[in-house]
Amino acid sequence: MLLIDDILLRSLGITLKPFDIIWLIELMRDYALKEKYNIKKIDEQIKENRLFLEIGEITEEDYNQRHEVLLAQRETASEIMNNLSKDMKIHEI
Repeated sequence: MLLIDDILLRSLGITLKPFDIIWLIELMRDYALKEKYNIKKIDEQIKENRLFLEIGEITEEDYNQRHEVLLAQRETASEIMNNLSKDMKIHEI
């Protein structure tokens, strides 16, 4: 019922942010995406991977494979972060 009311009100151009179910769902989605695609975490993993190579924990081949994967993850995360809703960019975690 609330979802139908929400859609009806949105079609009339009326939104009340705290009571707007679609807005809340979008906000929860954005928080989940921000947690899953955390650029800072990926950057830390890139540094950690480099450190493991330098101290000899992994071979250069393993380093290169992991580095490519992390760079791809970072690019994906960057694209997703750029596409988050405006509200998420305002409400930084």
